[in-house]
Amino acid sequence: MYGLRNLEELYLTGSLCPDVSKNIVLESLREMKCLKTLSLKSNLTKIPQSIVDVSSHLQRLYFHNDGSKLVMLNNLKKMTNLIELELVRCDLERIPHAIFSLTNLQELDLKENNLRSIEEIISFQHLRKLICLKLWYNGIMYIPEHIKKLGSLERLYFSHNKIEILPSHLFLCNKLRYLDLSNNDIRFIPPEIGVLQSLLYFSVTCNKIESLPDELFFCKKAQNAKARQELTVHTLAKDFLLSSTDILGPQMQPL
Repeated sequence: MYGLRNLEELYLTGSLCPDVSKNIVLESLREMKCLKTLSLKSNLTKIPQSIVDVSSHLQRLYFHNDGSKLVMLNNLKKMTNLIELELVRCDLERIPHAIFSLTNLQELDLKENNLRSIEEIISFQHLRKLICLKLWYNGIMYIPEHIKKLGSLERLYFSHNKIEILPSHLFLCNKLRYLDLSNNDIRFIPPEIGVLQSLLYFSVTCNKIESLPDELFFCKKAQNAKARQELTVHTLAKDFLLSSTDILGPQMQPL
């Protein structure tokens, strides 16, 4: 590892020594002054100092922690050049505040954690470059009103949560092109969805929705959801299929 000083991307998988100060692999990162992408699939409890030491040029950091709790995340504040950050299966119960200091961040993935409340998202309004937010596979109960502050968002993933109500202020994020709300407990789609004129992908499969609002047809660019071709809405009696050709008119055909 010490001879790879010009390495730009590094992907590490496997258990690492709990005492990161004694881990030769992680310590060797200090010499990698050109490293831009680092992926760690392991079971660390904190971000090693050796990663912080290369943070001035690190652009992409991926932590997949196999369910082990990742704590002491304040060091993230120093990684100001990050444009992509994944903290997957890190047993997070809240969105780490240190993330709100990453003003160059464009994509954030917090998949498979233990998030239930996300009131902290109001601070995402300071991340002007954030275009993709993935909060899927958590236990989120509701979408806070502050979501409307995230005007730069283009892709939003809320699938596999416990959301029951779709707040109308969600649709004030009018740059959204991709919106995944599948596998929740949603019963109703607000008519304000028609505001999303840039919408290309909208998924509400595996919810409790019985009908679609006419305003959905105002989203002229909407093309697909399930299987990249169709939007399937599950009802109590039957399933309806809305194809990309139907999106321009109010006709739906039952399967």
